[in-house]
Amino acid sequence: MIFGQVTLTFRYGREDEEVMGLKFCNEAIMCGQQLWPPHERLPQLPNTPLQDALIKRLGPHAHPFSMEVSHLAPPSVQLVPAKEYNGAPIGTSYDVRAYAAERSDEKLHRRSTVRMGIRVVQMNESIRYPGPDEVPAPTARVEKPFLLSDGKMELESSLDKGVYCHGDPILCNVRLNNSSNKTVRRIKVFIVQHVDVCMFSNGKFKNVVAMLNSKEECPIPPGKGLTKTYVLSPAKGATKNWIALEDSYSKNNSSLASTVVCNSPDERNVFAIYVTYYVKVKAIMGPMGGEVSVKLPFTLMHSPSEPDPTTEITTTATATAPTMTGGPDSPIERRESHVEQPKLDQGELSS
Repeated sequence: MIFGQVTLTFRYGREDEEVMGLKFCNEAIMCGQQLWPPHERLPQLPNTPLQDALIKRLGPHAHPFSMEVSHLAPPSVQLVPAKEYNGAPIGTSYDVRAYAAERSDEKLHRRSTVRMGIRVVQMNESIRYPGPDEVPAPTARVEKPFLLSDGKMELESSLDKGVYCHGDPILCNVRLNNSSNKTVRRIKVFIVQHVDVCMFSNGKFKNVVAMLNSKEECPIPPGKGLTKTYVLSPAKGATKNWIALEDSYSKNNSSLASTVVCNSPDERNVFAIYVTYYVKVKAIMGPMGGEVSVKLPFTLMHSPSEPDPTTEITTTATATAPTMTGGPDSPIERRESHVEQPKLDQGELSS
């Protein structure tokens, strides 16, 4: 019989620092079932277009199956250390394993097991055109009086929207009214990625992923103001702490991780890596003058309008597929793949 399972692997340390049998990773089986012959109690779901294309390509010996992962499963997130690292990916990753055994609880053997890496991705159906009442644009305003000084500094900032897709520019509107007797030397606008690794009490990191240090229209003397729009584009760069990226099959195409939030304390997952973003605006008045700042949180996620990677497979299903046979030197035995695997949404996994 053939059994299958979806396995979560959470690596929380560098592979090159594992000594004396110590492992910095944990595994959890998210779901499992009998794949072939199909269990009589399992409902027979209709094939997806991708499954039909694969059956047509691979031949009559291909058997489709479906497994469903809980909606509480944490998304795939990869942590990249500040120092150079070439070991196993750190963070949360998933793979689908199929193995031949007499019982589902038997120990997996390498020669009778194949695996395929997958990604669990959070997506929002209304991300491209959110309604005005669904995701309001963040706005913040602060007034700061100064000790032994008359007047106050007023700083107001807002974003053009509350949800952004990967690659979208972020527009930050800043309005400053200087009613004090101090002079504003420069305006600093930057985006911060906040990472929370739930397994550790001190597993919190902050990284600046975009920054503008502007002196345009500065200095701003007492009685004057500033109204300006700044454009920022978050991207991976040199950091002092670990940065959260999308779990990718290519090291060169990794983008920043999407926002991952915990809906309630009861749903907090020990294997999860929560990622949040916010824009911080600072009005700096010099070394002795102090500063005024506001924070604007926003959401960074995938767009449902992104092209489906499985489309190419379904459109080329008529192509002739090479015949693969098992063996010590076969691609199946080595479990290597030079084809980028498609992304799978959180929910039903089909093959």
